[in-house]
Amino acid sequence: MNTPLDPPSGRLRRSRVNGHVIAHRETGTGPAVLLLHGWPQTGAAWRTVVPLLKDHATVVVPDLPGFGASSRPHTGYDKMTVAATVHELMHTLGHDKYHAVGHDVGGQALLPLARIAPDAIQSVVFVEAGVPGLGNSLASGNPFTGGSWHFGFNMLPDLPEALLTGREDVYLRWIFHRDSIGVVVADAVDDAFQEYVTAFRAPGGVRGAMEHYRALPTDIEDNRRIATEGRSGAPALVVGARQGVGLGWLDSVEDSFATVTSAWIEECGHYVPEERPAELADLLRAHWTRAET
Repeated sequence: MNTPLDPPSGRLRRSRVNGHVIAHRETGTGPAVLLLHGWPQTGAAWRTVVPLLKDHATVVVPDLPGFGASSRPHTGYDKMTVAATVHELMHTLGHDKYHAVGHDVGGQALLPLARIAPDAIQSVVFVEAGVPGLGNSLASGNPFTGGSWHFGFNMLPDLPEALLTGREDVYLRWIFHRDSIGVVVADAVDDAFQEYVTAFRAPGGVRGAMEHYRALPTDIEDNRRIATEGRSGAPALVVGARQGVGLGWLDSVEDSFATVTSAWIEECGHYVPEERPAELADLLRAHWTRAET
């Protein structure tokens, strides 16, 4: 298994873009692809997917703002700003057209990205993700409707930082192994777990991660405004894990993209890139081929 530091993921670099410092890796040859990780991970979440793609694509894997080796500013976590930042990164790297893939919170940046750069985005893939504020998405944050309590906890000001300092590993282990949508492949995150803990323990680490949730009210407002402007023309694929969130966010993507397909991955929890990298890579390559023909 490839560890977070193995060569297939490329050399880690840091670029100053849009007022942020974004750590990223780039490797492979072919059409450009942007992979956005989920919460509470870093770009290491794609460590076993990248080797399966790099012979077919030029793969760019950033740490999102607030995560990993990227900067942790006090503002700029709304997904319009995140989208502008990662798009500027791709432009800086010389990729004027590219496919975008987002898992979890990374997927929340895809609609803003498609709106900001419609001529650049060739396709999008939501992996266990959707568009906050559209469809039935708000139910995911409501434990009374089957959603997860951690949405509300992570949005609280200051308290997560106070409670989690020195206990980051306990919280992250619980998140990955929770009964509802946690990993089905039990050791899927083991070789990157310490990297995730180290990122949370860095100065500003917990705050930077939680700011993505604290930005949700702004994201919801932005997404609803974008939706009134018409559906995006970028071909969209929604990938759901049978033991994860599944296709619960599908309607939110259908509300915002004109062409939407969906696919299931079996025997898999929420952390698809780490649990079922081969199955996900097959779906990605097939989607990109369809989008380019």
